[in-house]
Amino acid sequence: MRWFELFKSKNQDHRKSYLKELIKVAKADGCLEKREYDFILVIGQKLACSADEIQELSDEIQTDAPPQNRKLRLKLLFDTVAIMLIDGDIDPKELALCKSIAMKSGFEPEVIDDIVYRIERLTKSGKSVEEASNEAFEIYSRAE
Repeated sequence: MRWFELFKSKNQDHRKSYLKELIKVAKADGCLEKREYDFILVIGQKLACSADEIQELSDEIQTDAPPQNRKLRLKLLFDTVAIMLIDGDIDPKELALCKSIAMKSGFEPEVIDDIVYRIERLTKSGKSVEEASNEAFEIYSRAE
């Protein structure tokens, strides 16, 4: 059995969902390269999806550019980490996403570990996650 035979159903939703995930990965760096798109087209053809359908799927997936201002990009990282920490649990998927956002914003992914440490340190002293995030951001951004 060939892999694309797993998609024998007449329902196109799972095929499109599969292709959307590939497109998301290809666009993750902010640019869908021709080689990436061509490869997705080949897979799409095996899944009985036309080039027009694949183009529509690609158009549906927006790649949001991070803020241009470095301080705003840094604040975005502090806010994403605060959201990750607010429930008291650091989920590996949330952590990976925060690190991905850091890279897209021009920072090393390890900056997320530092931000987590700073916010957690301040929450242990009795501050809320929001207060800790704001205070850590102010301290961090002054040091840059």
